[in-house]
Parts: sequence; C-alpha cells; structure tokens
Amino acid sequence: MVQHKELVAAPYVALRKLFDGLVAAGVTGLTLPSEQRVNELVRPSVRLEPTYLASELRVVSPAAQEISNILSKGVSSPLDGKEWLTTPRLQKEAIVTLLTTDNADYLRGALVLGSSVRSFDSSRDMVCMVTKAVPSEWRSLLSVAGWKVKQVDEINEFWFGKSDECSKYVADQGQRWGHMSTKLQLWQLTEYERVMYLDADTVLTGPVSQLFATVKTFAAEKPRYHQHFNAGVLMLSPSQSTFQELMSLGNEKHKELFGNVIDCTEQGLLNSYFNGKPGREVTKLDVGRADVVTDWTSNTISSPFAVHWITHVCPKPWLVADRNEEIPSDCDTIVYSYWERIWSRLTAATTKDAATSLSFGSADKTRRKMRRLSGVSASSSMVGSHHTHSYNSVSEMVADVGHSIGRQLRQLTMNRRELRRRRSEYDSAPWSEGTWAWIAIIGTLTLGLAAGALLHKLFIKAPVEVGKGMTVVQAKRMGFQALGDGKGPVGVVSAVDDDDDEDEDDEEDVPTKSSKK
Repeated sequence: MVQHKELVAAPYVALRKLFDGLVAAGVTGLTLPSEQRVNELVRPSVRLEPTYLASELRVVSPAAQEISNILSKGVSSPLDGKEWLTTPRLQKEAIVTLLTTDNADYLRGALVLGSSVRSFDSSRDMVCMVTKAVPSEWRSLLSVAGWKVKQVDEINEFWFGKSDECSKYVADQGQRWGHMSTKLQLWQLTEYERVMYLDADTVLTGPVSQLFATVKTFAAEKPRYHQHFNAGVLMLSPSQSTFQELMSLGNEKHKELFGNVIDCTEQGLLNSYFNGKPGREVTKLDVGRADVVTDWTSNTISSPFAVHWITHVCPKPWLVADRNEEIPSDCDTIVYSYWERIWSRLTAATTKDAATSLSFGSADKTRRKMRRLSGVSASSSMVGSHHTHSYNSVSEMVADVGHSIGRQLRQLTMNRRELRRRRSEYDSAPWSEGTWAWIAIIGTLTLGLAAGALLHKLFIKAPVEVGKGMTVVQAKRMGFQALGDGKGPVGVVSAVDDDDDEDEDDEEDVPTKSSKK
C-alpha cells in the first residue's frame, strides 16, 4: 500500500515500494519502469503539506479514521461492522448568501463559501439570492458548489450615495455597499423558520448546528472596535411584518450610530432597528477575522465557526490566492491557505492543464468553466509534460489546441486581474456556446450545399442529344423537345428551357371543356 503523500514527495521511491510489495504478494508479469520514465510522467511536488483545521479533522468519522490508520500501516486487521451515518433533513432552516453584481471575485467567494458549508453541514438548504445583474451563466456553477439559486428583486439603496455625507467612501466600497439593501430580502424567505446569512467574503470553519439550536433571537457578528454589530453574518427568523417595518424605517432619515458612511448602509439600518429593546434583542456572534490570528489546530480551544474578511488591513483571499498581494505579517496565514485549498479543490485540473507545458485543457468542463468565468488558471497538476493524450477525432484535437493557444496568449499578454476584467465578453454574450455551435454547423452545411450547386453548374454539362434507350418522358424532363411538336424542324431534337417544358406539361394537363348550347 502506497500513500498519496509518498507518491507526491518521491514518485519513483513510492512506485518501487509498490512494485516490491506486489511481487512479494505473488503477482507476476510486472515490469518496473525506469526512474527517468517515472519522473517524466509524474513530477515530485515541492508544496508544503497543508495545515488542516481541527474542526475539519473532527468531521471525519472515527470509523473512517480507523480505516485510514490501518491502510497507513499496511497490515490487515479485522473491522467490526459499522452503522450507516445518517443526517436528518432540516427543511425549515437554511444557510444563505447574496450576490448583486457581476463582480467575479465575489462569485469565487460564494463558490468557496458553499463548498465550506457542505464540508460541515448537509442538513440544511443552501440558498444563494441573486439579482438580475448577476450573469445567468453563473447559476450552474453556484449549483455545483451546493447553492440553490433564487432570484430576488433588487431593493434600491435608501441613503447610500444619495447625499454628500453618504457618498464619502473609498476604494471599491461604492460597488460593494451600493447594492446591499437587497439583503433585506432575507426576511422574505418565509418558507424557512430560521436562516443564517453569510457574506460572500466569509468562509465556514466549523459546524453551525449548535447555533441553530441555541440562538433564538436576531443575531449578528460581534464588533471588535465599537458596540454596533456587523451585518456580514446574521441569524434571523423571516417575517413579512419585519420586512415591511425595515422598509418603512429606510424611508426615514438615517440615524447617527457609526459616525461615518456606514450609517447610510443596510448595516446602519439594521443596527437602528435591532436596538436591544424588547422584541428587538440582538445576540452577538463570535466570528473570526483575517486580522485576528487564531489557533486552528487545538482541540481544546474553541475556534470560530466562520471567518470574515472585514477590513482592508488584510487583503481579500482571492487576491492572495492569485499572488496579486502578499499576506501581511499580522494576518492569519492559516485561514488564507484554508480558503485557497477549497478553491483549488473546486477548480483543480483532473488532466493536463495550464500548470503543465503541454496544455490542451482539462476534461472537466465544469471546472474549466469556473476558471474561465473567474479569470484564473487551474491549480497545479502532477501530470508531466511528456504525458500523451488521445483524441476521438481530429476536430477534437484542433479545438483543444485552439483553446490552449488562446489561453496561453492571454496569459502572456496580460495579468490575471486583466483577465478577470474580460469576463464581460462571456457574460454579455447574447447566445450561449451551444447556440454558436449549432450556428456553425448549419452555416457549414449551407456553404457545402452552395458549393455543390456551383460545381454542378460549372462542370456538369447538359446532354446535347437524346441517348439510346431514353424514353420520351425522360427526354422531356432533361430539357429536350419531342420531334414534330412544332418548335423546330421535323427530325431535329432541340433543347428548350425547363420552364417552357413545365409550362407545356401544365397546358397538357388542363382538360378541355365541351361547349353546351
């Protein structure tokens, strides 16, 4: 038995160990490839082993851990029968996120968030609310990550950007905060009794069942530097009456709570409504932050159930994953590697890909689509550059080579940020890729038929005399005139136009009526 980590670290040594074990077990007819050949096929990995969160390891059942330990030792051992693990469906509870723009970075965030949720929770619905501004092509990708996509109407901002004091924002805050009043649509999800909301720049780091069981009031992310909660993580009970009250409050003048532009956002609105008075109590949730280092490997210290990239002190995780920014020394490196590990799990190539010098693309269409829409290349592949690939047809190979050349040229001439900006050429396309394929097929057939007709006119000549054994009907259909019909000398066969011949046929078919007196 050879472990994956052995194969990654030293491919030939691992293969030699496997070969010797099989020979010792009595397997015959095996040939060990040379070390050079093995190194051509599989490259050793220089990447460090990832640091797994203690919460991740606790998710793995004791039975699975026992099997893993037995396999690692390479010895046989009897196992007691185990019962199936079952998780009941909780149809009245949901975990929700929101996308309101065509910013592909937040698409990536939602995909990683969804994958992290499914790592810790398989009981509750996962709902991604989207507005019409979100490209329709994204929806299949969100479904792959586990989200049930629900389109909602965008709620216009009540205060943000509508006055001088509500327009004092920096960097990309205008784009991010200018659509967040739509978050109030959470209270419209009345098909659920309880909802947990997570921004797309968060990631789940632990189970949430205990929170659903114990927190019964409105709950929100605990602040670090002030007394007012953050609206990036929420727990609530959907209610149409609460929704109407929040909408009415938005029509009033905003309150001065934060003393800055946040008072003009949905966070200011929610803090004004849920003010701690009876019926509007707030439970503050302990949510991790990228700018607060946590011991994620301890089994004794309770770690946060989620992490929120809340400030510009620590860059967003996708910027670090793309190597566009470095991790500052006071930011938590483990949560960055955790986010990148989930992203790589979603998009890693299963065959050759951009990480190898022979790059004709991945066979996994969904993963290729994720990378294309988000404007990034695939994570590393273990397959070497000399590994061959078979194609079912020449056209398949040509198409694959074309995609590879185009991708390589784009990577040579622009950086990844520029590649992401080009997403609009896909998102704004009026027709899908399948529609364009059918257009190409029909166009090719049409051109083929037109070329055939042209060749027929140029090179296939009409006969100039009636062939031996040809009947009168056949001759007339080929454009000849029968002898004695009055259009030529007797004894001469002359060619006439097809139209004239058809007219004659029509005239002959019309019966004559006898006149009656």
